[in-house]
Formats: sequence, structure tokens, C-alpha cells
Amino acid sequence: MPKMRVQRERFSSYPAVVRAGAISVGVGFLILVAKFFAWQVTGATVLLADAAESIVNVIAAAMVTYSVAVASRPADQDHPYGHGKAEPLSAAIEGALIVIAAMVIVAAAIRHIIVGSELQQLGTGIAVAAAAGLSNLGLGLYLIRVGRREGSEAIQADGAHILTDVVTTAGGIAALVAVKLTGIQLLDPLVALVVAANILATGWRVVRRALRGLLDEADFELLSEIAQKLERERPPEWIEIHELRARRVGSSHHIDLHLTVPRYHSMEQAHQTGDRLEQALLTFVGADGGAVVHLDPCQPRHCSGCAMQDCPVRSEAPEQRFTFDLESLTKPGTI
Repeated sequence: MPKMRVQRERFSSYPAVVRAGAISVGVGFLILVAKFFAWQVTGATVLLADAAESIVNVIAAAMVTYSVAVASRPADQDHPYGHGKAEPLSAAIEGALIVIAAMVIVAAAIRHIIVGSELQQLGTGIAVAAAAGLSNLGLGLYLIRVGRREGSEAIQADGAHILTDVVTTAGGIAALVAVKLTGIQLLDPLVALVVAANILATGWRVVRRALRGLLDEADFELLSEIAQKLERERPPEWIEIHELRARRVGSSHHIDLHLTVPRYHSMEQAHQTGDRLEQALLTFVGADGGAVVHLDPCQPRHCSGCAMQDCPVRSEAPEQRFTFDLESLTKPGTI
């Protein structure tokens, strides 16, 4: 069957994403230095865990910056769908690093429970940790806002990771305040274990979200929106649509489907019908996405659901027009 493909003119906003990644690396490194200072002056397990997670933050931020720079490259002969998969891959690796950081925290906490530790200069450590936590809060919110605006999974994952670090810092500060007030130093590693559990949960969520993009998991919300739009705008020439699929690549979508058109139409008429459908789909594909429409000629079995007037090849009286909904548009085609 003839195939038609439309590719919108590329307009990339990725420079803003790359800039956000670079800011994340620079600010993250300064926060890392502050946290290690806080750990050195106090000897607290929770601050060691907090500093260890910041190492992951800086490494992950550098990887995110690289991945979004790769993802911004236009499609080429070797990568006809572009390089957008670099982003969810980076997000998956970052999620794995979050889990590793949690394991490091668990190991350190258990060791300090068994061996014990001597905390000191808690006031200085609390003040430095609080300043680092507030800086991380601002950075994380900034990254999530940029990631959502630009459709960047990797930047959103980086922001989520940094906000998790804020929780880690808050837990550490709470533990140190409790130790300072009560003198019970065991609270330090116990709180570190609680924080580690929260970090593990966040790491899993980041990995799960990234795998959805890597494995091209169906976006049923998007498919439902497409079905509703096509049902509203359909002309009689769109007799039936099936095998509707959508895949996300970076910040854009690529949609393909099969459109049944009147078999007595000329090639030019069929292409005009397909062009109209492609224009309707362009609303959903993003600045650098694409839509592919496969044209199929109608068969006698379509007559009862066809709304074409004065059809010269109709073999059955029309009864009820085919409905464009999620179930009908995503069903397999029939030869």
C-alpha cells in the first residue's frame, strides 16, 4: 500500500535543557563540597550519606547534560527517529545510581550502629547542611520546571533525584537536632536507614519511568486524545482507522496508523485524504516528530459502517458509521 510521511520543520529548544544540565553540574559540585565539609566537622553518618548521594548527583548531572546534548541532534541516516532515546537511557542509569547511593547509606548506617561514632560541632554541621539543602531545593525545582517545559525526561529525573537529596538533608538535620537535644547518638544511623528507604523508592520510580520510554510503552492517554480529535474532525472519506500506534522519542512523538479510503478514488484523491489526516495528527507529534499514514482501499465489509454518499461500489446499505475510539483505532487490521 502507498505510504506517506510528513516531517515537521525541526525547532529544538534543547539549548535551554543543556544549559540547565550545566547549571546542575556546577551548583551540584559546590553543594557536594559543602556537604563533605559538614561531614568532616561532625562525623555524622547522615551527613556522610548526604555527601555520598551528592557525588551521585554530580555524576548524574554530567551524564544528563551529555545525554540531552546527544538527544538534540537531528535525525540522520543511522538514526531516522533522531537521538531522543539517549534521554530515557540516561534517566535509567541515574535511577540505578540513586539505588546504589541508598545501598552505600545502608552500609554506613549499619557499621555505625555496630561500631558507634562520636559526633562533634553539630551546630556548624547543621547550619552548613541547611544551606546546602536549600540550594538543592531551588536547583531541583528549577530542573523539574525546565524538564517539563521542554519535554525532557532526563532533566526531570535529575530534578527528582535532587529533591530526594533535599529529603536526605532534611532527615540528617532532624537527626542531628535530636542528637543535640537528647544526647542519643544512635538516632544518627537509625535516621540514615529511614532516609535510605525513601531514596530506594525514588530510585525505583525514576527507573520505572525511564523504562517506559526505552520500551515504547503505550501512552493510552495520548492515544485517547488522538481518537477523540479524529472522531470530531473526520470527513466521510475517513472510512476506518486501525493499527494506531504512537511512540515517544525524546520530547516528540511519532505516530503511524492505517486509514481506509474509498477504493474508487484516484491516487491523487487518496493522497489528499491522507494529507488531511496527517495535518490533524501534527498537533500531537511535537516540533520534531512525524506522522505516517498507510492507505488501505475499502472492502465490501466496510459498507455497513461507511458514510460516503452516492458510492458507486456499495454492496450493502449503510447502517451505523464506524466509531473512532481507542479500542477501534488500535485494533489490528484485517486482510
